[in-house]
Amino acid sequence: MFESLRRNYKSLVKEFKDLPIANENLVDAILAPIFFVLAARFFKVDTAIYATGSLVFVLLLYRFFKKESMKHAFYGVAGTLVALGIATLQGSTSGFFLPGIIRDLSVASLGFISILIGRPFTIYTSKYIRGWPQNWFMHKKIKPAYREVAIIWVLFLGLKGLLQIYFFSSPEILILIKIGTSNQTTLFLLVLTYLYGQKRLRKLGGPSIEEFNNNVSPPWVSQQSGF
Repeated sequence: MFESLRRNYKSLVKEFKDLPIANENLVDAILAPIFFVLAARFFKVDTAIYATGSLVFVLLLYRFFKKESMKHAFYGVAGTLVALGIATLQGSTSGFFLPGIIRDLSVASLGFISILIGRPFTIYTSKYIRGWPQNWFMHKKIKPAYREVAIIWVLFLGLKGLLQIYFFSSPEILILIKIGTSNQTTLFLLVLTYLYGQKRLRKLGGPSIEEFNNNVSPPWVSQQSGF
């Protein structure tokens, strides 16, 4: 079972290779926040901000001269600069984490609303990636799988955001939450929910995309791949 899960995980990571979360270097994702928090502990916040900005610039130059891909590096740089800007305006170390908190709680709130109105946001992310018919997603034997996956993501992002608010005055704990819920962790959850969604589609026994498009009557073989 674990060997099968490992193979599926590697296969799906390749499928998600164009997503920013699959391309962000783990060091890039956590080095700047850790450096900033440590610097702010021993120096003034302004000094920590300038030092962290310099570190980000050096890392960007390093990747440029190493001829590494710059496409996804800019996502991390832009996010760090925004976080440093908020920390400057707020004048506190915890301000660095504010953009991430706002993002997580905003997505969780919108996701919760989408579930309440019967249009789980996971339907639209999948439709964007797959291009499958909208009516297929809304089928009574299809939609429950997407609703359940949406609930998992809303709980994850909501809990992450609320924990950060609770510990907002403790940047050392915020950095631990940051490390524990890095993009690599998010990618792992993405793969797990993907596999869960596939399993639910088969168990629900709804039509596959091909069966739906061809108006095939039940019993259906259901969607065997993709989510």
